[in-house]
Amino acid sequence: MRIPTPSPMPVASRAQGTSFLPLIALAVLGLALLATPALAQGVQTGTLTGTVSDSNGDALPGVTVTVSSPSLQGTRTVFTGEAGDYVLRGLPPGAYKVTFELSGMATVERTATLELGTTARSDADMQVATVEETIVVRGETPNALETTQIAANYDAEMVDSLAVGRELSDIAELAPGLTNNTPNEDQVTIAGAFAYDNVFLLDGVDINDNVFGTSNLLFIEDAIEETQVLTNGISAEYGRFSGGVINAITKSGGNSFSGSFRADLTNPAWIDENPLEKQAGIERADEQNEVYQATLGGYVVKDHLWFFLAGRDEALAEQYIFRETNVPFTRDTDNQRVEVKLTGNISSSHTLQGAYTDNERSQTRPSFTFSIEPRTIISRTLPNELSVGRYNGVWTANLFAEAQFSEKEFMFVGSGGTSTVFADSPAITFSAFGQTFSHYGEPYFDATDPQERNNEQVAGSLSYFLSSASLGSHDVKLGFEQFTSSLIGGNSQSASGFVFDTGYLTDAAGNPILDASGRLQPVFTGIGSDSGLNFSRLENWQAVRGSKLDIETTSIFLNDKWRLNDHWSFNLGFRYEDVQGDATGGIVPVDTSALVPRLAASYDVRGDGKYKVDITYAEYAGKYNESQFGANTTAGNPNLLYYLYAGQDCIGFGCVQSPEVAPADWLLVYANFPTQNQLFDADLSSPTAKEFTVSGGVELGRGGYAKLTYSNREFTDFVEDFVEFSNGQTVVDVEGDGSFLVTADNIVTENSNVPQREYEAVQLQARHRINNWSVEGHWTHQLTNDGNFEGEGTNTPGISSVLGDYPEIFGGSTQRIAPVGRLAGFQKDKVRLWTTYNLDFGRAGNLGLSLLYKFDSPLTFSNAANIPVPEVLLASDPGYANPPTSVTVYFGDRGTEEFDSAHTFDFAATYGLPIWKSLEPWVKLEVFNLFNDDTQIGGNISIVPNLAGPLDANGFPTTFTPGVSYRQPTGGDDFVDPREYQVSAGIRF
Repeated sequence: MRIPTPSPMPVASRAQGTSFLPLIALAVLGLALLATPALAQGVQTGTLTGTVSDSNGDALPGVTVTVSSPSLQGTRTVFTGEAGDYVLRGLPPGAYKVTFELSGMATVERTATLELGTTARSDADMQVATVEETIVVRGETPNALETTQIAANYDAEMVDSLAVGRELSDIAELAPGLTNNTPNEDQVTIAGAFAYDNVFLLDGVDINDNVFGTSNLLFIEDAIEETQVLTNGISAEYGRFSGGVINAITKSGGNSFSGSFRADLTNPAWIDENPLEKQAGIERADEQNEVYQATLGGYVVKDHLWFFLAGRDEALAEQYIFRETNVPFTRDTDNQRVEVKLTGNISSSHTLQGAYTDNERSQTRPSFTFSIEPRTIISRTLPNELSVGRYNGVWTANLFAEAQFSEKEFMFVGSGGTSTVFADSPAITFSAFGQTFSHYGEPYFDATDPQERNNEQVAGSLSYFLSSASLGSHDVKLGFEQFTSSLIGGNSQSASGFVFDTGYLTDAAGNPILDASGRLQPVFTGIGSDSGLNFSRLENWQAVRGSKLDIETTSIFLNDKWRLNDHWSFNLGFRYEDVQGDATGGIVPVDTSALVPRLAASYDVRGDGKYKVDITYAEYAGKYNESQFGANTTAGNPNLLYYLYAGQDCIGFGCVQSPEVAPADWLLVYANFPTQNQLFDADLSSPTAKEFTVSGGVELGRGGYAKLTYSNREFTDFVEDFVEFSNGQTVVDVEGDGSFLVTADNIVTENSNVPQREYEAVQLQARHRINNWSVEGHWTHQLTNDGNFEGEGTNTPGISSVLGDYPEIFGGSTQRIAPVGRLAGFQKDKVRLWTTYNLDFGRAGNLGLSLLYKFDSPLTFSNAANIPVPEVLLASDPGYANPPTSVTVYFGDRGTEEFDSAHTFDFAATYGLPIWKSLEPWVKLEVFNLFNDDTQIGGNISIVPNLAGPLDANGFPTTFTPGVSYRQPTGGDDFVDPREYQVSAGIRF
């Protein structure tokens, strides 16, 4: 068994800001930075396709199809093929005019709207011209039926109309198939996958945090043009995930000047107190916070060189209350972000684009969201920058090419404590102490051991369109990508090198008892005491500073969108990934490859796009997360010596001494030396998700639609470590001089199907629009989200399970230590339904109103507790160097317990007043949780096993007593966020 310990990886924090940079300075900086442009990756455009026929319905080859748009530099032209069809790739999202011309036929003009990463259809019926004439046809807004991918697109106008957060994770939360629960902030959970295993793309570039899979906040909200969330049936063009893809693009300037200035105002006093705050008589401080954003886009040379500039400045003071202790604190953030983007048209067929984003943050905040006292507060900086660029070009009428490059750099500086004194070590408490997972004492991590999480990406593709009268049309794309992620740093867990695992002093009701200086008081309990199971532990982390791990994923994909006829179309895709790792000391942690299919078939019932049925089968090879694939390296993965306390019971940080000073007080029970006793299987690869979906949809007109989808995902080949006696043991010379020899059990990591995860759901998406009124939303109903391990937790992405460990000891107790059941991400029903209505008063202005309804079924938890390994099991120990001392035992099935479901309404009203041409000042009021629902959605889940009661055949207790605070709220996160008012104002042109 792996002893439960805090993650060795720093928390990826939410970003915030200082002084605002004027737009003139942004322009100068942008020109300097882009003198040598970089490049990028991913799908950041749309595709327009269609079929042209005559009045008899026969295909018309040779028709000239020309598109123009404010989003496009110049115009683009293609000709229809033998089947009368055409395709235009690499078009920026936006509104287009499509012109169809053929000698002897009347010219047809249509309009079409392209969304990010989607295919829009614009067909034409041409008639013989008796006189020179042009037929103008109004086009429809695109709907979700044109593609077999299960996706949702949200443009900036729609997001701005609602009362929602504007970070990418907030926007993604509007999409179906996402569970409203993640172990760490700014993550998303898609279709039952791990929250760390998604891909965030910005302008086609991977901006993921290497470890937690968050977006790094490498964007300026006002610069985002559109966001697409892909959840099922995802094309082979995307890889390195087992969850989904959040794909966003930023604005790019144009042939006219446009811009904006925005101020977002918040205030703790505008937030209602939650029930715990009311109970404690706490009133929120009256302190106004402002976030300023500005954008400016336009041209240097019309149709040839566009620019776009954006800046964001934030000085934020957020009021919080520590969980457990209820001590108020302020989280300060100072954040400046700058974006510069140039788009150049070499000719009407070739375009270059380069961009640079800089995100400078400084924060004063606790080490973690689960820290519970003021001494855990740190001051740190998180420099973060992104350079991207892209080429796309039309080489022939049917051949389209793209080339991309990007580089992202991210660093933690000053993130941790500084004292090397043993008594100044941080402390963690687990449920074994009858308390929730919390951090107290000194700051976690070491401020003098910075960590870097970087990546570099090179990609390219060729797309060819082939039209045949007998075999239909083929839009074939062949692509290449090389992605390198880098982790640098030893990841010291504390400045002292030690972390206490022990509970803190409480009264009979479970409330913390603080000392004279207001600090929590650790309770050190020895293994020989009468306390039973809550004996104290000690972690000794020994980091190798400056260690580096590179993981390079080289991918080739082939995707064919085949339209056979008016009724049948197919998507035939395959993606091959070759993965190589390299780490300090010449270690090769991974050397493997995978081939995954992405297949789909679509049947158009009437041949007119009104009714469609889709079937997809896809496999997704997960990302190579450094927290998993660095387990046999020293990069971000320190050596660990784990002790049990054997001394006298005492209270206070100063009442114990280190193992070097008082070795008799600490019993060494576990050791892990990544480069010596961690062994990887030669063919170790990332987990695979196998997915099957069936969808049926109907077009409702005006871009409206309704689509019902059944999806099933099964996850296989998990990265799992096994502690088995047959693996052997390794003697480690800890000090290198023979004075301290430690024998450690060898741990073998390999792919395994012993862990289980399965997801099954039905989801309904719909949209309907009538003039200025629209209704849109979705309902996701989970049928299954089950497994026998979580695979991640708070600050611990990519963790293994107890399954397969110490089989001689735990072999017959799987149902008690790893039962199959509902996972933490199980949420039976989730509904997001919103409506918007616009009132146009002419010169008197316009008023936009919106209401967002959110329903969330309760999340699940298990009755489980950590207990000493029973003697009856330890009697089967064949001679492990470090036999397990404790194990988590479940009472009943996994995920049987729930809190309550929640219903909330969020309201927004936006008023704009046109002044001159497009110049318009505006103001927006947002009210979150309009009716101030204070439903309790979480709480303390600690239980006390009855060790003196009945035991099963393995010596595990069969009954338990709820903890003194069982099901009681411990902090504000245990309630629905209280009602909050926010005000924004600005000007746009």
